[in-house]
Amino acid sequence: MLKVSNQTVITDLAKTTYKANKKKNFMLIVAIFLTTFLIASVLLFGTGYYRAITLRQRWMSGMDYDIQLTEPRPDQEATLRKMDQIKYIGLNVKCVILQKYKDKNLDKVRIFYEDKTCYEKQMLPALAEHKGAYPVKENEIMLSNAALKAMGIKHPKIGMKLPLTFQSMAEDRQGEETKDFYLSGFFKDYTGEKNGYISKKFFDETGVKQTDLTQGTLKISLKNPLYNKSDLLQIQKELKLNDNQVLEGDEYAILVFVRLMAGLLMFLLLVFLSGYLFIYNVQYISMNKEIGYFGQLKTLGTTSEQLRKLVNLQLLWNAAIGILAGVALASVLENKMIEICLKQICKEHPVQGGSFETVLTLLIAVAFSGATAYLGSRKPRKIVEDTSPIEAVKYTGLLKSERKGSRISRGGSVFSMALLNLFRDKKQFVIIVLSLSAAVALYLVVNSVILTGDAKYILNQTSDDDAEILNLTLLEDNELEACNPELIKEIRDLPGVSDVRTLTGTTAFVPYQNVYKEFYRTLYNGRYSPGNYKTDMKEYKSDPKMDRFTCRVIGVDDSEFEKLNKTVAQPLDKKDFIEGKVCFYSLSLVDGDCGITGKMVKFGFPGVDNGQLHIIQLGAMLDDNPGYYSAGYSPDLIVSQKFVRKLLGDKALTEMVKVDCKTSFDKATEKSIKRIVGENKYLSMDSKLASYMEIKKSEDKIRLLGNSIAVLIMALAILNFINMMSSGLESRRVEFAILESVGMTRGQIRTMIAYESLDYSLFACLLASIIGFPCAYLAFEGFKEYEIPFAVPVFQDVIVFIAIFLVCFASGQLIFKKMHQMSVIELLRNNY
Repeated sequence: MLKVSNQTVITDLAKTTYKANKKKNFMLIVAIFLTTFLIASVLLFGTGYYRAITLRQRWMSGMDYDIQLTEPRPDQEATLRKMDQIKYIGLNVKCVILQKYKDKNLDKVRIFYEDKTCYEKQMLPALAEHKGAYPVKENEIMLSNAALKAMGIKHPKIGMKLPLTFQSMAEDRQGEETKDFYLSGFFKDYTGEKNGYISKKFFDETGVKQTDLTQGTLKISLKNPLYNKSDLLQIQKELKLNDNQVLEGDEYAILVFVRLMAGLLMFLLLVFLSGYLFIYNVQYISMNKEIGYFGQLKTLGTTSEQLRKLVNLQLLWNAAIGILAGVALASVLENKMIEICLKQICKEHPVQGGSFETVLTLLIAVAFSGATAYLGSRKPRKIVEDTSPIEAVKYTGLLKSERKGSRISRGGSVFSMALLNLFRDKKQFVIIVLSLSAAVALYLVVNSVILTGDAKYILNQTSDDDAEILNLTLLEDNELEACNPELIKEIRDLPGVSDVRTLTGTTAFVPYQNVYKEFYRTLYNGRYSPGNYKTDMKEYKSDPKMDRFTCRVIGVDDSEFEKLNKTVAQPLDKKDFIEGKVCFYSLSLVDGDCGITGKMVKFGFPGVDNGQLHIIQLGAMLDDNPGYYSAGYSPDLIVSQKFVRKLLGDKALTEMVKVDCKTSFDKATEKSIKRIVGENKYLSMDSKLASYMEIKKSEDKIRLLGNSIAVLIMALAILNFINMMSSGLESRRVEFAILESVGMTRGQIRTMIAYESLDYSLFACLLASIIGFPCAYLAFEGFKEYEIPFAVPVFQDVIVFIAIFLVCFASGQLIFKKMHQMSVIELLRNNY
């Protein structure tokens, strides 16, 4: 056999062959182009989605820092500034609580002072929007949109006059003060908190110090945000903390990062697997069809080495065209669509994808697609090299070694024939099912990742009700029944309301009793110690109505009781609860129950029945207090509303009304509730819908980015399946002709192909579920930022399963219809 080693000859032959097979090469280019485009787009959309969700999480935290030090001393600030690992530090001090705007009561509007570093480098990056500037003059104030909304100001203007009543947080300044402030700026974040900021001049006048307990914090940003418990302990050691000081940080930061990276790696592996199988399948099918041609070349003296060079040249040209086109389109898409989404999420702080990040992502897509195209041709090339010229010329899709055990089924039902056909070429079956299931599993993972940032899901999991109406008069000495029975009934009768739960709240005095002895001791030994234990206990024993040790007695109705009873390990007996024999209780500032569960305690109401004492059993501790207001340090008691009204009559005032809607985020129902509440200055209303509307704009864009990833992945899966089915059916032309010649109708063949397509989709969905749901759980846990439980997005997942079944069925039928428009004689003539 004459060996031809001339490189020019091989190149010319490759060009001639390449031009002669335009359709085949076009299909290869399209496959490489689509895979490159899809992988690059998924990566670009993924990084864009991650940037968007990270930005929104920063807005929801309201501050961008790593760790914080409470009650910082000046010497500790100096120590921190000298540490190599510290990037910068900012001071934040809570100094004022706003009580009223004009004659409207305000609740929990907290005013802070921040130094320049804290405001510019840690607060501003965490604001969705802001206008104006930080206060400079003594009578200037900056407020959040939530605080302005609580004041009833819907259209704030810079410089507007705000008559405010406030109370300083300084221990030596008691009582309310009134002052005219001027709005220097306002801002929007997603914390939902009513906050504001004042100037350094006014801060100095309040008398509050940064070292006051719970008031001052030092926000610390690290050069490397990945730290562990030992890093925190080292910083803590150098700072020499006081007894009450705390260095707060996430000691599991590295673990969280590793968990996130593991989720990303798993996601990328599934993306790459889907893309690899797509290019590999197209290459394998295309090369198989040319083995006969390569056999002819071998009979003319072309060596295996020369054929390898010929194949490599064609592969290089196809890959170059497909990869460059895919990268170009993905780049354009990234520059347009992703940036539009991110800019719409935050117009003041548009998050641009860095050029280095984009280039790196595109290079990864190029390298992956190129490597896949090369690897995808190795198996066909090896077949070409190892097959003799005679066998290559007679090659029809399966080599002799591969044809063993392969036979045409001519008996049994159509379904059984379809099942036999499914498994007779085990390699093809595995490749088709694996290709489809990998993409479907990836889709399931993407759906779960999207759920971690779904605002509605987060709000539903973190909020117990759809709306809350609060009685603001309980902040004052002159308490009123602002939530009257008529108002409650009107809300309850709304067609969109499913349940209305009411809570009464009253401050009770708690005489000293040994039941609470361990609780008080633990409290005084903790960070929030009220003072000197021995001195205070001595005073407390002599004055049973001491304000410091009062509690709130919260009366709940039957609906709220049922809801609370489901949250405790040992549910309470409803009859005993209603009769006032047993109650729930809630602790704050200490961990654990301090051994008081099951004990009997005494309490009384000032000015009622001469301070008669009542006894009740502490049945179960609640993790979350259902009430809103607080009193002294003693545990709050959650009792039956009927029992409270029996003791207090009309003096049992409604503290809060909780409303559940038949459909969450129901705009019409919320509008009706607002109409009923009206402009009542004694009431305030908060709702899940209001919180959601605050972030809806960013939510829509984030969902668009996330769903775009899912759509691209499904496009990859569907194209892969259609390609494999088309090739598989094409290779069975003769078989179908023979089946027709022995009496099988085309309708039966079509039914058999339908069964095969549905079987493929069934096996793919089962395998995808086995792989996808555990991976989805791991991804959910890795990406979530809130304590929300994992849930399967059933609707989205069911939709994709149905879509896979429909696409598989339709593609098989369409391919068969297009392929079998010829007669049996024509089919046999064209294939032999």
